[in-house]
Amino acid sequence: MSIRMGIAVAAGLFAAVGLAGNAGAEMFAPSTAAKPKKVTVTGCATSVGTCTMLKGPKGASYNVSSANPGVPVGKRAKVQGTTSAKMSPCGGTVLDGIKWSAVKGKC
Repeated sequence: MSIRMGIAVAAGLFAAVGLAGNAGAEMFAPSTAAKPKKVTVTGCATSVGTCTMLKGPKGASYNVSSANPGVPVGKRAKVQGTTSAKMSPCGGTVLDGIKWSAVKGKC
């Protein structure tokens, strides 16, 4: 085999590996995050480890731990916030910009 032929074969292999590598990277690239939306949920906050969670309609679960002041656990509250793409060890959708008010009713 001549040197030119060897170089051509090597260049072809490197190109094939490079193209395959890019395709694999695209498959594992994070998908675009969902557009944040405002939500309003009324319910009773619960404590899950160090997180404060609130159940919403259709089985949705919201992490309201970032509320300041915090949403009271075991009390009924109306919570408004914006969904975020943040991850939490407690799961659920993490809310930002949380505002809440107490509402009448039992948990």
